[in-house]
Amino acid sequence: MLIRIVRASAWAAAFVGLAAAPAGAIGETATAVLKFADGKDAGTVKLTEAAGGVLLKVDLKGLKPGPHGFHVHEVGKCEGDFSSAGAIYNPLGSKHGFMTEEGPMAGDLPNVVAGADGTASAEMLSTFLNLSKEGEDTLFDADGSALIVYDKADDYLTDPEGGAEPRIACGVLKAD
Repeated sequence: MLIRIVRASAWAAAFVGLAAAPAGAIGETATAVLKFADGKDAGTVKLTEAAGGVLLKVDLKGLKPGPHGFHVHEVGKCEGDFSSAGAIYNPLGSKHGFMTEEGPMAGDLPNVVAGADGTASAEMLSTFLNLSKEGEDTLFDADGSALIVYDKADDYLTDPEGGAEPRIACGVLKAD
């Protein structure tokens, strides 16, 4: 049931912002290998450029059961408590959250939900991201970008990170 809710939330989120950034070439891919602060493997996220945005295939492990906030961050650095990854990716200057009139930020993504075994698998589409390596809003600028998993659920409202803190896993996004 939780997986269906996550997928339903993901599709709802995908249609919230139909004014997406310019798309990259369909089929372009990127990957983030996520690690916990202790260096243990937390899983992978594979991004693929699609006609309507970027499809993210999420496969995580080692999480406590339940929902976890999940965002793209503006800096491709995963050090210490992961504050090195900067703020949520937000080239348009929006407010955080799917449930605020001034949102969402481009890096806002639906929560991922871990089962009793600590794994979370999901697919979601973001109309706010693109894998283009050109332009002002590229995820592959000089300082790159990262994907962050949070300890708690994102409430989709509270600025800046949805009350989901602390950050528990991080992975630098790399073009394939």
